[in-house]
Amino acid sequence: MPGSCLDVISSHVSVRKFTRDPIPKEDLEKIIEAARRAPSSWNLLPVTITIVTDPEKKRRLAEATGGQQHVEEAPVFIVFSVDYYKLEQAARTVGVATGDYMFGHFVVGVLDVGIASGWAALAAEELGYGIVFVALYSNPCRIAEILGLPELVVPIVGLAVGKPAEKPRLRPRHPREAFVSENTYVERGGLGEKVASTYGERASRLLSYVLSSDGYYERVTQELLNCIKQRGFKA
Repeated sequence: MPGSCLDVISSHVSVRKFTRDPIPKEDLEKIIEAARRAPSSWNLLPVTITIVTDPEKKRRLAEATGGQQHVEEAPVFIVFSVDYYKLEQAARTVGVATGDYMFGHFVVGVLDVGIASGWAALAAEELGYGIVFVALYSNPCRIAEILGLPELVVPIVGLAVGKPAEKPRLRPRHPREAFVSENTYVERGGLGEKVASTYGERASRLLSYVLSSDGYYERVTQELLNCIKQRGFKA
């Protein structure tokens, strides 16, 4: 088991194969508590967590995420959603009339989801579990339907957690000179080559698949915008 948070960070790999060992309740609570204690703007925490252990729901979620078997096979799949429904209920309770929920609200919620899910992942790995993040924003309304989420709640990312049944190699990251500068953005020579070298022979295929005009993010954007409008946000 890693000895510190920094050890966890330096040794992180995404795990997609898990043993059948269940996660003890006390460990799961530590993971969830780490997410609950994560920083949040104004301490509003427009985030909700859905712990999925039901085999049939995990199967349906795996299907909705493009057949990712680790979603189904992990003993626990944790869904992190932007949640303004609970804040709307809180506002009504104290007599506050809210305005429309805009794209800016959604963006803040996505940031908080990212922080909370990151803290949960660190806690899980500190406890000796393997994790992998799963994008849910490519089919969020389907995920929301499976989980019975109300309006103003949009699933963003899932975390598959379990005892690892594999030991993947560390994946390369952008070299430091392509990742950080001090005080201002520095136009660094050979920036494109340095970044592309991270992906080796698959650079062209990967960047085309993700960034081209008809690529993954183009499709995801339309699906996500349509869904958040359906869920009550003004986008």
